[in-house]
Amino acid sequence: MKLLHALTVVWFVVAVTPGPARADDSRVAVFAGGQFDFSNYVFGGVTVALPGSTIGNGVAVRGLVDAGGYDYLSGDLGTVKANFGGGEIDGVYQITHRNFWGDAALGVNDTYTGLSPYDPNNRLGGQQVELRVSLDGGNLSGPWRLDWFGYYGLRLSDYEAMVGGTHALSSIWRLGLQAYSEGNPTYSLYQVGPYAGLTFGHREELQFSAGEAWESGLTPRVYVKASLYQRL
Repeated sequence: MKLLHALTVVWFVVAVTPGPARADDSRVAVFAGGQFDFSNYVFGGVTVALPGSTIGNGVAVRGLVDAGGYDYLSGDLGTVKANFGGGEIDGVYQITHRNFWGDAALGVNDTYTGLSPYDPNNRLGGQQVELRVSLDGGNLSGPWRLDWFGYYGLRLSDYEAMVGGTHALSSIWRLGLQAYSEGNPTYSLYQVGPYAGLTFGHREELQFSAGEAWESGLTPRVYVKASLYQRL
């Protein structure tokens, strides 16, 4: 799906939300972020709690768009450049209880990936539509914090997963360890290493991670990653 079409996902969710509710922080959450790594991308979206629910508790609708690019090695083709753009709309069930928070979602993802040169073995090439199941959440226990997120695509068998544990060093800094994986039947990437989180503003977090990466077609190598998440 072209990025212009993907933007209509977020526009539609916002458009059908009554004006007063958009200003109600308990009913609407707008978010954005990005990552700089082997795969670079940006994303943005909105979550709207349905009647009787609030952000963090109950049922919601979430729409998001993303765009980015990455390079990978593919047999005789050598380095393949991939650029993608797409959108997703999900039904979400949210739970917040004391120091625990979590979301479970089921939705439709529509992404277009352009490949140069074209790689017929890349299952993600071209326009792909599929159902995705996703989970994300976290838990605080004193100075310790556990975070996780992930999704699985039911048609392409593509996935992404992260789990990280950190210890608070101050009111804004935390340090810990992170494990990350993504892939599909023709590609895989694993990363393990320490990471630091910097909280600034009211709902913004900047993360830095470095360590060892294992990627299809390449020898193990060092990775450096920076990511930003903010709720607007």
